[in-house]
Amino acid sequence: MDHSYFTMIFQHNLYLMVLSYLIAAISAYASIDLARRVMFSSGTGKILWLISGGATLGIGIWSMHFIAMLAHDFPIPVYYNTFLVIVSVILAVLACIVGYFLISRNLEDRMNFWLAGILMGLGIVAMHYVGTEAIRPLTITYNVSLVVVSITIAIFASLVALWVGFLSPYAKSKMSWKLKCIASFIMAVAIAGMHYTGMAASNFFESTATEHSFETGIDTTLLAWIVAIVTILIFSLFFFSIIFDRFIKKQEIVQNTILDSAADGIILTDQANQIIHANPAFYLLMERANVKTNSIKLHDFHHLLTKDIVSKQEFHLEIEDFIFEVKRHDVKEEALNSSLWMIRDITESIHSKRRIEHLAYHDQLTNLPNRYQLDSILQDWLQHGNEIGCILFNVDRLKFINDTLGLAAGDASLQYISKVLKENMEDRDFLARIGSDEFVMLVAGEKVKNLQSIAAQCMEEIRQPFTCEGIYINITLSAGYCKFPKEADSAHELLQFADLAMSESKQNGKNQATAFNIAIKEEHKRRLQLEDALSTALEDRQFHLLYQPKIMLDSNKIFGAEALLRWVHPVYGFVSPVDFIPIAEEKGLIHAIGEWVLREACTQWKKWADEIQEPPIIAVNISPLQLTREDFFERVMQIIEDTKMNPKYLELEITESASLAYETQTILTEIAEVGIHISLDDFGTGYSSFSQLKELPIHVLKIDKSFLDDLLGNEGQEAIVRSIIQLGHNLNLQVVMEGVEEKEEVDWLRKEHCDFVQGYYFYKPLKPALLLESLKTQFTLQH
Repeated sequence: MDHSYFTMIFQHNLYLMVLSYLIAAISAYASIDLARRVMFSSGTGKILWLISGGATLGIGIWSMHFIAMLAHDFPIPVYYNTFLVIVSVILAVLACIVGYFLISRNLEDRMNFWLAGILMGLGIVAMHYVGTEAIRPLTITYNVSLVVVSITIAIFASLVALWVGFLSPYAKSKMSWKLKCIASFIMAVAIAGMHYTGMAASNFFESTATEHSFETGIDTTLLAWIVAIVTILIFSLFFFSIIFDRFIKKQEIVQNTILDSAADGIILTDQANQIIHANPAFYLLMERANVKTNSIKLHDFHHLLTKDIVSKQEFHLEIEDFIFEVKRHDVKEEALNSSLWMIRDITESIHSKRRIEHLAYHDQLTNLPNRYQLDSILQDWLQHGNEIGCILFNVDRLKFINDTLGLAAGDASLQYISKVLKENMEDRDFLARIGSDEFVMLVAGEKVKNLQSIAAQCMEEIRQPFTCEGIYINITLSAGYCKFPKEADSAHELLQFADLAMSESKQNGKNQATAFNIAIKEEHKRRLQLEDALSTALEDRQFHLLYQPKIMLDSNKIFGAEALLRWVHPVYGFVSPVDFIPIAEEKGLIHAIGEWVLREACTQWKKWADEIQEPPIIAVNISPLQLTREDFFERVMQIIEDTKMNPKYLELEITESASLAYETQTILTEIAEVGIHISLDDFGTGYSSFSQLKELPIHVLKIDKSFLDDLLGNEGQEAIVRSIIQLGHNLNLQVVMEGVEEKEEVDWLRKEHCDFVQGYYFYKPLKPALLLESLKTQFTLQH
């Protein structure tokens, strides 16, 4: 054959040339998509996609080669050596598979990229020239320069294919079908260019040798069918790729829509921690946290956002004033060494939780730690073996401030106390508010020796008046203190003993600090014993009544008697009402005991009324707690009815403080309307005013016996008692002086026109029989 390739190129079948180019383009298109599947898969799936991707590209290049061969106008009819045709197919497929395998092992290794491109290019060149050698019965010579050019083109085309499929920015994100087509047509030009350059390098001559005479091979018709089948296969893969791409694209649209609509930040990063996708919520969260960066590296948003974070383990990230909950998930199924990040703004949740925790462990009014935090701190101090001093402060007359000046004034008083106490403590000390009117201060170390001076200093500063809405308020504190481990063995005992010492301060006149001692402990022990014994005293009939006569001063005659409760215990003996009445009130036993006293007194009066013509008026003390019961009036009337007591001979004694409540005044009015007398006991020790006294339905004013102390010769004290007597008379009240024991006191009171007296000067408390005898004697003398 003596005419050149460039002369023959104008004689070939144009249709087959175009078809060969289209097959090359389709193969390139399919290889791009399949390369992406190789990269974004793992395990068995990766192997399958690697083999199918390499085979598709290899077979496509092979098909393009042989279609172009069919388009070539050889000088004589030709056929193809079967063995060499099969070898050429294997070379093309193996070259592409090896190239895909090498590049996909490590995308960061550039040496792998060059090695894969060179081997893949050489394999394609080998496929071309082996396929050319399969032509029979022709003799072929080659132009070395053009062969080198064809090798160069094959290696270049392979490198381009690998770069587009694995290393380009489009390979790491989705590539549009338009861009795929452009890349495919460019790669097809390179593949076709390599083929036609290789054909240009080949010179075909009719063979005169006889070595091919007995060969069998594939004629052009059979080869055409084979190529057609392969072409159909390539087209099928092409359309499958398109359909699959659209399906993936729809999935991505749905997934991205879901991700982008999420309120939490969601980020997908690759193995280099580069952001593959991040939803708008993530960037909004970073913008709110004042994070400004255009980086595609996630750790540039915060240095802790790295792949070193343990997968599926939540941690909190604080940026500026924001707190984010972060969780990283390894994504192995869909992307190799990728990470899915979830970032949620929990700032408000954390702040709410902290506020709740703060409220749980702090007093809302003073912002001081409360009892729960005190217990925790105290246990911690005890575990460290610290010597601890505990001072318990109680606000004197807080209820009076609330009742007279209002709750706002009471709250202001507590805040003022809190402020002063904090100013008198060091950083290592601890202060808590544990009750409505109680504060606890803990000190440790050397300061434990100075508890008395610390308490005194605090109380002295708090005694200074402060103003609330233009009103001067005076506050005093009562305090008790105890030491660990010298006096208390546990946290419970430390607080309990400090409280007992504080109660001692209250009983001794308030506004003072008392150290805990053994005597207080013994008294507390006795109180506990009395509490236990008191619960069965009524049932065991350990109570009885004595009667203190009330003497009319103008005649020295018995006018009435006050029923006095007495308790004689079989073990503890006589127990003073001063000791057990507060216990009864605290334990809720006062209602049953009070009703027993009233019933017993009314029953006794009925017995006297049956024996004498002029029975005395019986006065019965009523606890303030009894007056708080809604059915108190009904219970009193029921007792009167049961005992057949004449209500005009019954006098109920109430304390001055109990009479101030509005509800109490309503009950007293009901009582007075049925003829029962009401006596205001211990007058002068409470806070009632003249205007309040006028509103009360009372009949008798009883002056507390404390006013008799240093009465005679003390002009100031005499003036006070004289004023009280005159006040009572001005209100049309009978006046009784309690605790009269001296003749001089009787004479002075008679001179000041006091109506009645009670006291040891005339009579001690008497048993019912003795009082009856005295009444009979008095009646006999009168008649």
